[in-house]
Amino acid sequence: MAFAPRPGVSPEIVVRIAGVGVELPADVLTTAEAEERADLVGHLGLPPGWLERTTGVRQRRRAAPGVRPSELAAAAARKALERAHVDARSVDTLLFAGITRDVPAPSTAQIVAAAVGAVEARAFDVANATNGLIDAIDVGDSLIRSGKAERVLVATGERAAHGAGCPRPETMEELRESLPTLVLGDGGGAVVLVPSDDPRRGLRAREFRGAPASPPGRTQHRPPPEGTCGACGSPLYPHSRSATDDGFASALALLGPAMHAVMQRTGWRYDDLDVVFCHQPTKRIVEQATALLADAGGAADRVWGIAERFGNTTTTSLPLAMAEAEAAGTLVPGARVLLLAPSARGSAAAVTLVW
Repeated sequence: MAFAPRPGVSPEIVVRIAGVGVELPADVLTTAEAEERADLVGHLGLPPGWLERTTGVRQRRRAAPGVRPSELAAAAARKALERAHVDARSVDTLLFAGITRDVPAPSTAQIVAAAVGAVEARAFDVANATNGLIDAIDVGDSLIRSGKAERVLVATGERAAHGAGCPRPETMEELRESLPTLVLGDGGGAVVLVPSDDPRRGLRAREFRGAPASPPGRTQHRPPPEGTCGACGSPLYPHSRSATDDGFASALALLGPAMHAVMQRTGWRYDDLDVVFCHQPTKRIVEQATALLADAGGAADRVWGIAERFGNTTTTSLPLAMAEAEAAGTLVPGARVLLLAPSARGSAAAVTLVW
């Protein structure tokens, strides 16, 4: 490990995101194409355009066959390191937070570390479904504040769009359970965490809540039947089937109290916020999450939307939205930010930070 822990590190260290990067494949997959692949019109008798109207997702990006999650993560990581002005060789911890991974062993974090040149970094994977990235940020924050690390690179790469609609839903119940997977999008994202040289900038309050006692059978893995997509021959990754209405209702029930708790601890009113970033499985689910902000000043209007254009990018959604907002001039030094992360039937997180 490149960084030797220092005894007596002050607990008052503030950690900030020094750089964010994103990698998007060039190929665009429309929701109409995904609907045709899943045969929702012919097999289930739904009207054309049903999937787009239901999810609010118009298109998403799809990686070329053979591209691995680590490649997307590494490309995003290089951009984040460049934005942060951090040399990869000085990274002492690298966390990979994606759902899709290259292989069970070695860890995908080790593969990403080798790819970006983080040759002395301690590297390991962090997994918590779609909330893997925000949990990895929390782990990195804790490592820095405890003196066990100084520069942490959090990276993710998701490679699941080729599997959208494979195998096709056979019933309306299966369709309801697999709806978020039908709008999956590929991409990579990364953030660099460092101690802040300005105590006014950085992570503020954090709240993580879970409901691990979900009834058995309500959420289960749905592995691909043969390991490859029958339509295109690309490798498939196991998807999670989770009852959309109940699963995200559970997540949103956790998210509301978490959101209010961090805002109270930070001492902010909702109209103090400059921008809100929320994990976005579908545009419709984001609208439900945004409804939690309806009575909170003008905060609902400050949610940065990406689901319509990029679909369900799972762990990549937060860095993708942040990179867009930074490029647009909305996410600037001193901006007050609220991160929201609902994950179907399992966890929710809320974090405040000053950019």
